[in-house]
Amino acid sequence: MGQNLGTVDTVLCMGASINQAAGFYHAFRASRKDYPPICATIGDSTFFHSGIPALMNAVIQGARFVLVVMDNSTTAMTGHQPTPALGKNFDGPTIPLSIPEFVRACGVKFIEEADPYDLNNFTRLLRSAGKHARDEEGGVAVVISKHPCLMDRSQPRTVSGKKVRVTEKCKGCGFCIKQFECPAIESGGEEMPVRIDEATCTGCGVCVSVCPHKALELTD
Repeated sequence: MGQNLGTVDTVLCMGASINQAAGFYHAFRASRKDYPPICATIGDSTFFHSGIPALMNAVIQGARFVLVVMDNSTTAMTGHQPTPALGKNFDGPTIPLSIPEFVRACGVKFIEEADPYDLNNFTRLLRSAGKHARDEEGGVAVVISKHPCLMDRSQPRTVSGKKVRVTEKCKGCGFCIKQFECPAIESGGEEMPVRIDEATCTGCGVCVSVCPHKALELTD
């Protein structure tokens, strides 16, 4: 889903990312010493479905990469079915399963969890994970990106009611529309300020950090 934003280099199929990352590491390491940073992403539901055996294999085979588990506490792509971590199924309450505990059981030493909407902290965490993956004593580093799905109405709202305001710094460059692609940001015309659709905007504030001109700001 991140291909159109230029954030994903390779996509094969559901659950393949961990095995691919491990394969990339071993292939690069066999041919060059300065292998590039490798990062794999997987959803929380897919991690339970097919990611655990792959992660276990990556650890015991000595792979080195960053794995981001995108935990939105639901199976969003197929209808918001409950994940094993929620402690419920269609028949009622059940035993909740912990993603960090599964990751730890696979032998991973670096396990951190953070809210991706806290961009500064999350960026720092990813850099720490990347450093661990490349250290001589390091290995696979797992970052759990945890935030409720905004489309799942059964989950509590955790985003504040702030609004995004377009300031006079906006140059109408279209970067936020072409590169960030938030549906709440609308073009005002060539070299004209963009507009924010308040009915669509969730108030996450990510666009504030995306704008190269610092033309967007959060208001109460």
